[in-house]
Amino acid sequence: MLRGDLNEFAFPAMLQMLLNGGRSGHLRVQGRLSGELWLEHGEVVYADSLGRQGSEALELLSCVGSGELLFESGLSAPGRNLTSGRDATLRQMLVDEDAWKPILLAFPDWSMWTRFTPRWSEQQPVNRFQFRALALVGRMSLRDMVQRSDLGARQVLALLLPFRQAGLIELAQPPARESDTLSGSN
Repeated sequence: MLRGDLNEFAFPAMLQMLLNGGRSGHLRVQGRLSGELWLEHGEVVYADSLGRQGSEALELLSCVGSGELLFESGLSAPGRNLTSGRDATLRQMLVDEDAWKPILLAFPDWSMWTRFTPRWSEQQPVNRFQFRALALVGRMSLRDMVQRSDLGARQVLALLLPFRQAGLIELAQPPARESDTLSGSN
């Protein structure tokens, strides 16, 4: 078993080392964002993260900046949901990693909720994709938004980004659960 600290080594660099070594097995990422990859002879053949699979999961794992990587060789993939070669996979991960940077600056903690600010107006013009993302505001955490939306993970947050930058939505602590409030008042 191989372990790696993703606070010290970037995930794409660790993955590149395994792929270039022609490794086969199960790669697990644990931290604020978790996911799994299966490798066969130096190629990623299966990816899963936050209920996303294949290229969507791989795109999501491109934003991993901390946590722990665990690799166990000799395990077979549960199937195949990726067909890109090693070089194409690594190149796409680097592109995706760069695309995530402004989004992660605006939304660093996915346990936070979003809410509309007093600057928001119901007259705010939005397109249908923005409407689909904005319909989740105030209802769940960013992690749940990414997990439950029918839009791509990065797409959901990228659609919210200009509204965050304009001060129309903000990050907020999760609301207290009703059971917590009731038990605190006894």
